[in-house]
Amino acid sequence: MKEIEKYVKEIIIDLPEDEKKELIEEIYGHLQDHVQDLLIKGHSEDEAIRLAIEAFGNQSKLNLEFKRSLFPFYKIVRFLWSVTCVTACLSVFSYSAMEYYNPQFDNSLPLYSVIMGFLIIATIAGFAEGIYEALSSHFKSSWLLNPWLFFLLPILIMAGIQTRFLLLNPGQYQNGFWLDLYAIPIGTLPYIISRQLFTILFVSKKKTKRSMVK
Repeated sequence: MKEIEKYVKEIIIDLPEDEKKELIEEIYGHLQDHVQDLLIKGHSEDEAIRLAIEAFGNQSKLNLEFKRSLFPFYKIVRFLWSVTCVTACLSVFSYSAMEYYNPQFDNSLPLYSVIMGFLIIATIAGFAEGIYEALSSHFKSSWLLNPWLFFLLPILIMAGIQTRFLLLNPGQYQNGFWLDLYAIPIGTLPYIISRQLFTILFVSKKKTKRSMVK
């Protein structure tokens, strides 16, 4: 029953390792029992598997429900964590660039600049996450739901367009101003890394009580 195995794997993806074994046994056992009942009623094996899976529910929604039960509000916390990490990375990057290009000045990074940067990053990232969630609720394709592909592909296209501007007008981007041109592409990579890191550190290793989703 490869279809059931694939279905179960999609349900438990990114869940805590110490919860996966129990969930696999529970879900798989429930589906097998349902399939056997359908076979007894006269359905073919393929049809019984399909009906059992349909009755159990959408794997993406079940995965989300399990994550919510294991780590309530994890998406909000993950978003704030990711935005904070990107803000910190870009702040360090910006200060280092100022020191490199203008070492003669007393360079500093005012708090209001950091706060404004945080709000700008939160706005851009929030817009992207909103689109991602909207697409996730309508499409089941795993390649579309891959955050690396979803977030990085448009940014790579944007970086290519910006590189063309840089090559056509190099005089406008001297003395470090080219970094402003690539601010969004530069910030996207740490956003994706911190986003995935959050899941590894706090979601995939967090063990709490959870209830079986019917």
